[in-house]
Amino acid sequence: MLLHINKNSSMVQRIEEDSNDIAIIAARLSNELGGWAQYKELAANNAARYETIMVQRFQHTLVALNDLVVAMRTRMTEKEEVQWQNFCSSVIAKEA
Repeated sequence: MLLHINKNSSMVQRIEEDSNDIAIIAARLSNELGGWAQYKELAANNAARYETIMVQRFQHTLVALNDLVVAMRTRMTEKEEVQWQNFCSSVIAKEA
């Protein structure tokens, strides 16, 4: 789900997803990853000043990643779903 926040009125609106929403979400994810990486570098030199925003950008990155996965999963074929399950299993196995 994509949201638009009007900075003037603070109104939040849901944006209808179009056929290219995966590319839009992927671009958003890329932007969030870039921001997180920048603040991570800044926090390395001045943690007290940048650590909070770094963590917030990381949270935004996770939300964008979740949105991308949800958008992709709604379009997966059965074969793609099997690949997805294999991927998830390998990620979980690496975490253990």
